[in-house]
Amino acid sequence: MEVIDLDLEMTEIIVTAQEEISRRKGQEIHLTDDGVTGKGEVLPLPPWSKSTAIETEEELRTIQLNPEQYRRNARIFSLEVQAGMGSASWTQRAASSGEPLWSFLGGKTDRVFVNALIGGGTESMLRRSISEALNKGYGTLKAKMGFSDDQRRLEVIADEITPETRVRLDANGAWTPQEALDLTQSAHKLLGERLEYVEDPVSTIEQLQEIRSNLLVAVASDFLTPTQQAIEQAINQRIITHIVLKPALLGGIEPVLDLSKKADDAGISTVLSSTYDGPVGLHSWCHLAAVTGPDITHGLATAELIDDRRMKALTPRNGVIELQGQ
Repeated sequence: MEVIDLDLEMTEIIVTAQEEISRRKGQEIHLTDDGVTGKGEVLPLPPWSKSTAIETEEELRTIQLNPEQYRRNARIFSLEVQAGMGSASWTQRAASSGEPLWSFLGGKTDRVFVNALIGGGTESMLRRSISEALNKGYGTLKAKMGFSDDQRRLEVIADEITPETRVRLDANGAWTPQEALDLTQSAHKLLGERLEYVEDPVSTIEQLQEIRSNLLVAVASDFLTPTQQAIEQAINQRIITHIVLKPALLGGIEPVLDLSKKADDAGISTVLSSTYDGPVGLHSWCHLAAVTGPDITHGLATAELIDDRRMKALTPRNGVIELQGQ
């Protein structure tokens, strides 16, 4: 087992309602068995991650010194480390079998549909981002909300997109219940069928339960369901139409496969989302998305946000990431 430190510079600063993201720091894991190497990635994302890059490095060094401890009880380690170790193991086994990861996991396609990410910023930046996404052939846009000018942002989005474009709005839990009701009503009026869903319209699952019957739109949960237990509860309550899963924050491949199956059984669509992953992490999650949601548009179009030449193979073309040969 080899551990390599990562310090990845982002090509642009991502502005969310929580903070700005400009770098991704963590570790890359290489597991080799019988001459075949599998790779995993550990990139904590503050404030969403409970662990820091320094802490995950210490965990990985511990595993290097005592691999049996991890094999006996992986759950004592952070979810980010579990995700990275799991990816390294799965990709090593897939490579040994001669199959791509998506096929080894039981998938039937090597294509992943993805949405463009439209961040915060000024109105001119918003218009430019939308124009660039449409020119690149994206059919679905995910627009960050949770700013003081959200009503105006909705108007700009409605004005700039085509009739065929689908829009996902992500409030990151920044709206009050009343703002959620008002802004989703406005979004429904302005966007109509072009609006696919609104993600995390309020700050707690309890608030969502209170206003859900009065929301006119489909609702996705991400920020509101940060743990596996919370995700399972939301699925059981059926108060959402889509569940957004971030594999790096949930322990990786196996937990996501399990949660996706439970969501599918409840009639809820699973959307996999990047945590601005590096090349190794994004590779794993794209292959995983081809298994959990071959007909769903995922939030994995983040290759161009990381300054690393390995990202080129994961860059979408016309809203699709091709996994053939990867």
